[in-house]
Amino acid sequence: MNLRLETQGRRSGIPHVVELRYIKLDSSFFVLGRDARSDWVLNALAAGKAKVRLGDFLVEANTREASEAEREGVLASFRSKYGGPVVSQWYEVSQACLRLDPIGPFQKRGVASGELDTKSTFAQWTGRGKDYYSEVAGAFDSASDEYDFTISHNFINTWIRRTSIGILREYITPQDTLLEIGCGTGAEAIQISRYVSRLVAVDVSPRMIDLLSAKVAARGLRSKVIPVRMAAVDISQVASSLPDGKVRVAYSFNGALNCEPRLRTFIAELHSLLLPGGYFVCSIRNTICLSEMLSHAFVLQFGRATPRKKQPAMVSVGGVDIPSTYYSAHRFAEIFRPEFRLVRRIALPVLLPPAYLNNYYLKVRGNLPLLERLDRAISARFPFNVLGDQTLFVFQKGTG
Repeated sequence: MNLRLETQGRRSGIPHVVELRYIKLDSSFFVLGRDARSDWVLNALAAGKAKVRLGDFLVEANTREASEAEREGVLASFRSKYGGPVVSQWYEVSQACLRLDPIGPFQKRGVASGELDTKSTFAQWTGRGKDYYSEVAGAFDSASDEYDFTISHNFINTWIRRTSIGILREYITPQDTLLEIGCGTGAEAIQISRYVSRLVAVDVSPRMIDLLSAKVAARGLRSKVIPVRMAAVDISQVASSLPDGKVRVAYSFNGALNCEPRLRTFIAELHSLLLPGGYFVCSIRNTICLSEMLSHAFVLQFGRATPRKKQPAMVSVGGVDIPSTYYSAHRFAEIFRPEFRLVRRIALPVLLPPAYLNNYYLKVRGNLPLLERLDRAISARFPFNVLGDQTLFVFQKGTG
């Protein structure tokens, strides 16, 4: 297991997460960096503090440069733990050696897991009597600091993001103001803002919006990207931030609407914001996932092949279990009628496994050179387009 080190950008204040090999000597952790100018090194030394994660446990630590004597001991310990070839290739000429001294004990703070790895049932969650929107906001707050690292280091997630943005770009123009529902930390918003005049991005999580605001400020995009803290169901309240209170294109990616229990109300609110003939591009988690069933059947885990059968499903976000309602591709399209016409329906992905099986896929990816190309070729064709981990829809508002 490697160590995750979270630092705060010394100028931007944006969380910066890296995964590092480490050794522990007495109660201190030591990490090596090849370049003393790396952001994580400079951030840690500038602040004098960082967060250290080992699996499900997190602790804040004081940080400082190791002494020369400590550095020599660290290199020897690295050779013993990781082997001479690894040290020779990566660390022999390392310019940075940091000492991390935990402040207090490690605290248990879970990491995001797959649908099968939640620790509570829907009945148990309901019995707590919590407000759903507050619980969802809190879960995504908890996930926010490591969210970009988690997504960017997951091949399946980046594949889905790249495909989704590519499809959205087919419907936008440089003159458009866009509306994003469920923007998270704003990774998509920052990318897409390059292709439009303005983008209003909303999310229910205060911490996610804070991080997007920090990114916007750091990149000089305050006039172009407008972060707003808001639940999807309240989306009509954002009208004052839109030209004449309307947009031609809105979008919502990566299952944000699976966490909106008042979906019909949201649809009515969205309808009031879209111009006639306008488009809504969105993706939701599907109740039937072909690759998930095949993956578990391949390793004879037949009892785990259909974890989405019962809805709502419990999902892990930042180590917090929350309910999320998955939809069949047919059912979701039906809910949007008659206010919207279904234009396209695409599986994301159909043959590649769900993102929570990413590590298993990477182990066999080299033996499946044509799988990703085949996925792209059939993902928009029936019946494959209704069998993906996610389904991407393009809806159009009527012109009448």
